[in-house]
Amino acid sequence: MTVTEPVVLIGPGWPFKGGIASHTTYLYRALREVGPVLFVGLRRQYPRWLYPGGSDRAPGDLTLFEPDARRLLAPLSPLAWWRGARAIARFHPGHIVIPWWHVFWAPMTCALLLLLRRLCPNARIIFLVHNAVGHEENSIAWQLARRVLRRGDAWIVHARSEAEQLRTMLGDVPVHYQPHPAYPVADDGLPDRACARARLSLADAPTLLFFGYVRPYKGLDTLLQALALLGDSPRCQLVVAGEIWGSAAAWDELAQQLGISARVRFENRYIAEADIPAYFAAADLVVLPYRSATGSGVVRLAHSHGRPALVTRTGALADAIEEGITGYVVPPEDPVALAQAIRQFFDGPPRLAMEQAARRSARSDDWHRLAQAILQNSGSTT
Repeated sequence: MTVTEPVVLIGPGWPFKGGIASHTTYLYRALREVGPVLFVGLRRQYPRWLYPGGSDRAPGDLTLFEPDARRLLAPLSPLAWWRGARAIARFHPGHIVIPWWHVFWAPMTCALLLLLRRLCPNARIIFLVHNAVGHEENSIAWQLARRVLRRGDAWIVHARSEAEQLRTMLGDVPVHYQPHPAYPVADDGLPDRACARARLSLADAPTLLFFGYVRPYKGLDTLLQALALLGDSPRCQLVVAGEIWGSAAAWDELAQQLGISARVRFENRYIAEADIPAYFAAADLVVLPYRSATGSGVVRLAHSHGRPALVTRTGALADAIEEGITGYVVPPEDPVALAQAIRQFFDGPPRLAMEQAARRSARSDDWHRLAQAILQNSGSTT
């Protein structure tokens, strides 16, 4: 597929870290292979009060650096919105693609759309909706999101639950479902499991991985309780790899209360793109014990690295799992069920077959399919 109409992609990228920045950058790389594209990024992102996990930047990690990106926008600067809109209009886009995941971006996005509807009226506005109202929704967030999202022409989602929410919010609009793409992993780039554990100074023992920011909705406390219930059957170690939002001491205290401190490694820091393969290679099972979710790129990261995932039945997490083949699904906030699934994984069939199935599933979708779905305004209509 070749696109002749220019495309503008608006969203975060380098030097900002996090799943949305990674997703937006990989999408940009796919879009530029099918036609002219302008990546309009951010020069500032969240204020400190909205990002309690430390700095939101990782400038030293150049894996996702794109020299052609135009870092023009700032969420609290109307002058930057005007300049960004003018730069976009000069590109004469046929499509304007906007990732949406948090109502903090409502003022900037709404202002940009008002400007762009006037400056380039023929451009088609396509929202890529990660979360319609974020993980801590309330009525105000709902109304703000609705005010912005109704200004689109088409909507792409990675979770069927998000499609249902958008239709509740916006009415009968063209919402299209496209599975979250797998992340590119070179077959020769994944370290040997034992070598990865040695590199990370881990014991060569059954290993669980919790990956990504530690936030209340992600249910890490449920996983710690499940680890305590397991005891020595099997005696697993848990690696928590990601920045902790809030008090790190509280998590240390909980692990001590549960008697599992010696079996939990807290890597309270941003994991750079270049370091990610070692963490997944060291793991046997990736666990997402979320209380609530729409979707998660962590499942696709796990499968891309050939690791099965244990998830809770919330949002789109279960959609990404073939039960007993690429992972397991349990109810949220149920440490007993979580412990039983972990035990089943280690005591069940040979794990190599699950790892192979996970890697095969990761190759079934790619970023080019997402790019085509966006530009064609098609996909599997839900």
